[in-house]
Parts: sequence; C-alpha cells; structure tokens
Amino acid sequence: MSYQVKRINPYWHSHPMIPASVAIGIIVGAVGFVTGKAVIGGIGALIVAGAILFAAKPVLSALLGTLGVLGGLAQFVVLPRDLNTSTLSLPMRWGAAILFGLFYMVLMDALVLVVAVLYNLYASALGLGGLSLDLEAAEDEGPAA
Repeated sequence: MSYQVKRINPYWHSHPMIPASVAIGIIVGAVGFVTGKAVIGGIGALIVAGAILFAAKPVLSALLGTLGVLGGLAQFVVLPRDLNTSTLSLPMRWGAAILFGLFYMVLMDALVLVVAVLYNLYASALGLGGLSLDLEAAEDEGPAA
C-alpha cells in the first residue's frame, strides 16, 4: 500500500487570534527589552508561550516537555559540566531542569508548528508533492502484550 502525506496537522486550535497573540507578545517583549523593563518582557514571553501552547496539540507538548525535562536532568542534575551548574544546590538544579524543560517544550512546539505550516504550503499550495509512505500489511500473530 502506498500513501502520500498531503498535510500535517499538529494544531489543537487554529483560531486566527493565535498568530495575532504571538505577534502581540513579540511586540510587548520587544518593548520590554528596549525599555529595559524585564517584567514587560516577561509578560510578552508569557503571551507568546501561551499562544504557542494553545495552538499545539497537548500530546505534542507533553512529548516535547518530557524530552526537555530529561535533557534538563541530564544537563543540570546528573552530569553538570559547567562550574556554575555544579555549585548549585540540588533543589536549584531540579528547578533549572524543569525550567529548561518548559522552555524546550515551547520552543520545539513553535518549531513543529512552523515546519507544519511550511510543509503544508510546499506540498499543497505550491504543488511540490508530499512525502510518500509505502506500508505493508502485517500478519496477525496473536493478541498484543
């Protein structure tokens, strides 16, 4: 069996206010950066992160968040390579690992959403064709474990 992937859909919600919220958050963050007010920049970052998390499917965010936390644990708790990291207390290392996981989740969700938009644009709107999958039917060997 041969199938062609014409569209990738990682979107949980596709309301038009989501890209507008991302743009507003970027503007608020830039204003906070230019004026040197970290609180305003943080509010802009929270607006962008909330819009990205609202746009991506929860399973995608959970998967990428898990990978981020595991990477953060490896970087900050298990194998701290940096002198600054190795001098932190254990609760601070755990906090750094969790924050790393959250940042990783939001950034990778945004990356997956952008890749899906570009793939859908190239595959359908420009007619460049999509990925093709050749699948074979599997024989039933019994009930799954």
